[in-house]
Amino acid sequence: MSDRTREGRGDLIDGAWALPPGDDTLAPPSPAARAHTPFITRTSVAHAEAAVAAAVRAKDAWRRAPEGERAAALLAYRDRLRARRDELERAISAAIGKPRWESKTEVDAMIAKVELSLGPGLELLKLGYPAEPNTRLRRRPLGVALVLGPFNFPGHLANGHLVPALATGNAVVFKPSERAPEVGELMALCLLEAGFPAGVVNVVQGGADVAAALVAQPGVDAVMFTGSTAVGRRILAASAAHPGRMVALELGGRNPALVLDDADLTHAAREIAFAAYVTAGQRCTANSRVLVHRSRADELIERLARAATLTRVGPPSDPGCFLGPVIDDAAVRRALSMIERSRDRFDARVPAASPELDGSYLRPSLYVHRERAGRAGDVPLGLDELFAPVLTVEVFDDDGEATSRANEGEYGLAAAVFTASQARFERVAEELDVGLCNWNRSTVGSSSRLPFGGRKSSGNHRPAGLASSLYCVDAVAELHVPAPPADAQPAPGFVV
Repeated sequence: MSDRTREGRGDLIDGAWALPPGDDTLAPPSPAARAHTPFITRTSVAHAEAAVAAAVRAKDAWRRAPEGERAAALLAYRDRLRARRDELERAISAAIGKPRWESKTEVDAMIAKVELSLGPGLELLKLGYPAEPNTRLRRRPLGVALVLGPFNFPGHLANGHLVPALATGNAVVFKPSERAPEVGELMALCLLEAGFPAGVVNVVQGGADVAAALVAQPGVDAVMFTGSTAVGRRILAASAAHPGRMVALELGGRNPALVLDDADLTHAAREIAFAAYVTAGQRCTANSRVLVHRSRADELIERLARAATLTRVGPPSDPGCFLGPVIDDAAVRRALSMIERSRDRFDARVPAASPELDGSYLRPSLYVHRERAGRAGDVPLGLDELFAPVLTVEVFDDDGEATSRANEGEYGLAAAVFTASQARFERVAEELDVGLCNWNRSTVGSSSRLPFGGRKSSGNHRPAGLASSLYCVDAVAELHVPAPPADAQPAPGFVV
């Protein structure tokens, strides 16, 4: 990884780069090397109003633009992503600490999203209500869409909102994660090079203060956010004065894997360990919780402990590492504090530890619930979202107990069920209160051609996957009377 620090161009507003006023800067250190700041850029809440105003001015012309014109701009954006693939991969690894192999998969997903949105995504909008004579459903873009990006997939998850919003005719204001401003600038550069009309796409760098200023703008017609449940609640509260605003939230998770007594444990352990430790556990769909049948518990725990012990952690520059650091030292302290506050409920099978590396690293760990010590959900390690490479295991005696315990807590994003019987999977899946449920696949497995999102405190509107195009438009219901009869009499006693 280069030790060079790049300086940002500023914000992209109304088709041009603009340096924010003042001396405030974003300069997040790399979690893989505390002393290294890969990118620094200026920031100011002053640009929030200007960016939204530019989008408001541009939205009507973009809405009226032919679908082919919008598609051409997005395909040019896809081509620019391809051309800047190496820069994007490097920037993601530097900002987030992801191994280069994983940064590559993120950029691949960004590129694929364009054709998916222009093809099946737009086709999905043509599926209407049951046909009736002289009726029609018109799909109209919402107007100005505000996209607030997360740090864990700073390119892919923001792109998953941005592309369908543009494809359906919305103007966009995008605030990248404050932890990955360089990724946001590279995306802005690709959009600028793609030739979108001025004001159609605006990019404003900043932290929570800038996000709050953007949400407060009355010209925002939609807010599309991926991130924590706590921030999602604040966005909803700030949008209460705008009842017509669409707010799409993809939020947190504490996702269980249910391992039934007939499961293939070799396969289950591989899937679970991958989903628990990939991205250093920093995925909303991370498989951070295991519920296993008592008869299979010892064997599964042994396999998971081996995976936790042998899985390699290290800097993005090491091609042999599976996971890198968590986002910062505060995340390390939070995970270790959750573990410490849960010591009377969980035993350390493979304890969490910080390796001797320069950065915010945690080794994969495994904790097993002590059954006689009280309920697992009574402590932070039980049901709170972890966002760290920490996996917990609990034991159950029958399928009913497994589903009941899996549904505990505020989250309802994803679940996985490992069983040899499809009939048992169907019965168990019917009882799980989640938006994503996989059979013999981990919780991080999802299809880009299906909806993506959760229930309860895990989100609303399924704001990702193929269904993303649906929350980018309003449905306008129309009744048509091409040639009304001259003697029409709508009701007795009515005279015109």
